[in-house]
Amino acid sequence: MSGGKKYWVGFGIGAGFLALFFVTGDWKRLGDALAQANYWYLIPAILLYQLSVVFRTMRWQVLLRHMRPVPISRLFPVVVIGYMANNLLPMRIGELVRSYYVSEREQVSKTSALVTIVIERLLDALTLLIFIAVIAIFVPLLVLAEGFGESSRVPWPALVAGISLPFILALGGLMLAAYRPARAAALGGALLKPLPHAFAGQLRPLIDLVIQGLAALGSPRTVLGMFLLSMPIWLLEAGLFFVLGYSFGLENVYDSIFEMALAMVLVTAISNIGSSVPAAPGGIGLFELVARETLILLPLAAIDRSTATAYVTVVHAVLLLPMIVLGQLFLLSGSISLRRLWQAGGSLTTETETPRPDTSDIEAPL
Repeated sequence: MSGGKKYWVGFGIGAGFLALFFVTGDWKRLGDALAQANYWYLIPAILLYQLSVVFRTMRWQVLLRHMRPVPISRLFPVVVIGYMANNLLPMRIGELVRSYYVSEREQVSKTSALVTIVIERLLDALTLLIFIAVIAIFVPLLVLAEGFGESSRVPWPALVAGISLPFILALGGLMLAAYRPARAAALGGALLKPLPHAFAGQLRPLIDLVIQGLAALGSPRTVLGMFLLSMPIWLLEAGLFFVLGYSFGLENVYDSIFEMALAMVLVTAISNIGSSVPAAPGGIGLFELVARETLILLPLAAIDRSTATAYVTVVHAVLLLPMIVLGQLFLLSGSISLRRLWQAGGSLTTETETPRPDTSDIEAPL
């Protein structure tokens, strides 16, 4: 499938999920819920999310520092522009944009930078799975799992395993490769042997660049530090969900603020894991469906479907729109074209640069 067709497929998937999201709601009651919401809560919600992006920048700084130490002030605009591109373009093209842009600004390998972004995604997923496991101590989640199993027509144990195991196995494999880079390089070389010599010769430098991007995972202390940085990232985003709950009076639905907080963390975790499939821009459509059904199926409170629909719509808008605006401002201030970054990012697979030597100690404290 050509690149253009894949992008249209991504848009089509998102449009289909979004149509299903709104068709399964009551339009009149949805309009009433949106009209009655208190939008003053958008201000603290946006601030909480921006603070979470600062922590994301700090974590990425740790992942990149063995290649080149980059100040947070220089890295933050790159992160924002990458997220803006993800919110505007399908198939998570923003990851390629971010890799290319940091390479241009900081002279690091594009391929190695992309590997660090893959690590970020795995850390995010495992952090959210940890949140779900902790919340399961306080909330019976079997009803929720069974509800998703029935709606997807997949047995809930298989659904849970399918969501969690790939992330666990992927991060474990990457950590093993980072801990034994010579063996990983040798294995990569062995896999290239059956290929035509010229083609294998083009791919061999990429193996070294991938291993270079994994270097941070070779230090248990660094891995622990990145998990610790991942906690505030997602707690702050859950804070956005929590604050916007007050916009729709959800604090009156739950028996206590503690139960509401548990519900918001759980909705944050499940909606982000569930919408992590690269398809529509910003996960539009799938995010709304997963977040709303989680909110409705949770046994902590009975929430009206129209209220849940309105709430999730506003939550996702707050997650997407401010980042798009801020990213555009960074692009304008730097006289940069998103189209150029998008097109140049597609050249990652043809990179032939030489890996840069390790110039810093990845065991250094955070």
